[in-house]
Amino acid sequence: MEILRNICNNYEVNSYLLVADDGTGVLIDPAFENEKELSVLQRIVDENDASLVAMIATHTHADHVMGAKLVMDAYPDAAFLMHKEAEPLYKMLNDYSMIMGFKKRELATHIGYVTDNEILRFSDIELQVFHTPGHAPGSICIYCKTGDGDVVFSGDVLFNSSIGRTDLPGGSYEVLKTSILEKLFTLPPDTLVLTGHGDSTTIEFEKENNPYLK
Repeated sequence: MEILRNICNNYEVNSYLLVADDGTGVLIDPAFENEKELSVLQRIVDENDASLVAMIATHTHADHVMGAKLVMDAYPDAAFLMHKEAEPLYKMLNDYSMIMGFKKRELATHIGYVTDNEILRFSDIELQVFHTPGHAPGSICIYCKTGDGDVVFSGDVLFNSSIGRTDLPGGSYEVLKTSILEKLFTLPPDTLVLTGHGDSTTIEFEKENNPYLK
């Protein structure tokens, strides 16, 4: 499996394309603001002879999911997956888009749901879902074992030396801290943390150095 990062929109969201050995593709966070940004994904998909079968939202703040309809239009066979508790916020996408400086956009339809500890399989890609609230309702992290080591896609839950904001609606520092300590910090220390913004880190580094989790 290959993991390819694409940095999207003015909030510099990390969107990740996972490509299985047979070309099956899974997108984490459809954060593309416009057709120009989407074309970068399309080029990567084409260059890797991939077939996009699913996109998964770590959470539904506008900067992470604004491109869901664009992706669905380009790849109509791709499922759009999120935690059930994230759907109400997604339906308010345009309220938050306007506040965040983005244009109004259409919502993706045919949403599917994931649950805590569910295992998702796409060809040789196996993903475990962790429900990790505290930053946003229905926020999830996605854990994956690869041939090169363990990886967790943390969305906006855990960053390099930081954590997600908790001052937005549905946010709670205590809930977020519990999510990290009970879900992410139980993973192997060398697990690579691929964050929703900024640089990657490891579970071990964050256990030892993150000032918000002491």
